[in-house]
Amino acid sequence: MNFYGRRSLRIFPLYFTYLLIISIIAYVSIEHFNYDVGDRFARTLDQIGWALTYTYNFFAMSSAYEQTQTITHFWSLAVEEQFYLLWPLMIFVIHKTSVKRALIIVILSGPIIRFILGSIVMADTTNSFNTMNLAVYTFTLSSFDAFAIGGYFAMYVKPIGNFKIIAFTGIVIVIGFVAEYLSGVKLDVRSLGYGNFMDDSYKHVWGYTLFSFVFAAMLLNIKAKQFFPLVMENKLLAYLGKISYGLYVYHFPLTYFVGHELGDMSAYVKAAIILVMTTVLAAISYKYLEEPLLMKKDKYFPH
Repeated sequence: MNFYGRRSLRIFPLYFTYLLIISIIAYVSIEHFNYDVGDRFARTLDQIGWALTYTYNFFAMSSAYEQTQTITHFWSLAVEEQFYLLWPLMIFVIHKTSVKRALIIVILSGPIIRFILGSIVMADTTNSFNTMNLAVYTFTLSSFDAFAIGGYFAMYVKPIGNFKIIAFTGIVIVIGFVAEYLSGVKLDVRSLGYGNFMDDSYKHVWGYTLFSFVFAAMLLNIKAKQFFPLVMENKLLAYLGKISYGLYVYHFPLTYFVGHELGDMSAYVKAAIILVMTTVLAAISYKYLEEPLLMKKDKYFPH
């Protein structure tokens, strides 16, 4: 239970405070100022229940889904919380000697689940789902192999040589470009061979798994302070990591609404303004809302 308590102190305060504030802003903007940008505030009020219950990813899978830019990105937080609800229970009931086997089973199941779900969506004639790639992308079980890969690396794998990681990353990128070429898709260097939501060559089945291995290896070495430490141990990056939850919460609405209000201003100037605003807001949020509660974790929910 201490695990759940510590997770709650980390996630809930900022999340529910933000949902309350954005709901008030949306309501007041519509009712008292007749202000809305592309119906984003109206959609926010319609969809807020999904966000409150950490089920927004299921709504994102449906054909009823419309972006809000205020809570749209919380589909990923919903997946994370669903994982943290189920995974500790699974580890608790599984014997210690079977954990490794369970992780391998979950890793192998990921591509199979994505293939089956993709096939179901493609065969659907009732128009119940969003696009196939987005439905697969936001489904809870579609990400479980990524979590399992992270768990496997953390528990059973020693740090890997940086050259091997870079070489493997290069191989993954080459595979992506080759798959694009063979499928007749226009090559786009910016995507590194993996287009938006893995939309060609069945990449929604295997592409996510490959990148999960890449990033698990990188994170393993970063944790061991062996992955380009001069860069990764930089104080600025460390601080941004500390306030990263706030950056995640605020970046999407600020990007959309501030970008809209700035109009035809240079895209680079817009990006700089939004970056500064997001960082400042996340820093304030961390100092005055998140950190005071995080300091109580060991008191109320010790390891």
